[in-house]
Amino acid sequence: MDTNPQNNVASRLHHGALNGHADSEMQSADLPEANSRLSTIREMARDFQVSIRTLRFYEDRGLLHPRRESADRRYDARDRIHLKMILKGKQLGFTLSEIHDILACRGEDSGKTELEMGLLPEQILAQISYLERQRSQIDAAINTLREAHRRRRESPR
Repeated sequence: MDTNPQNNVASRLHHGALNGHADSEMQSADLPEANSRLSTIREMARDFQVSIRTLRFYEDRGLLHPRRESADRRYDARDRIHLKMILKGKQLGFTLSEIHDILACRGEDSGKTELEMGLLPEQILAQISYLERQRSQIDAAINTLREAHRRRRESPR
């Protein structure tokens, strides 16, 4: 399978590319209860339907930065936004390294919660091209397997 050609997303991003509306303008649907309190790791896992192991992995990769209270992790509104963006980035086919670079370039003062709205037009086109190549490869593999299945059904045993 082809690897993602976007090896250096950070070099194509600039800090102004992800300017957005202020945190106060965010919709409560984007951050349920996040503005009023910190969340535990179990609450984050439940709210975003990911495993606790996944949250720890994202923390190890520098994608999430929960506060530590002894051995407990506490996630704030920024962590919730980042996790939403991480999951969206994965859905759009970006690598965790690329997502890390995108998050790093968005700036702490940005309230933008839609990862794709912070991408440069050339990044969007490059990702579309990458996903179309993947789709072509998957379609070819499916067709090969369908043909092999058809031949096996028709051949004498």
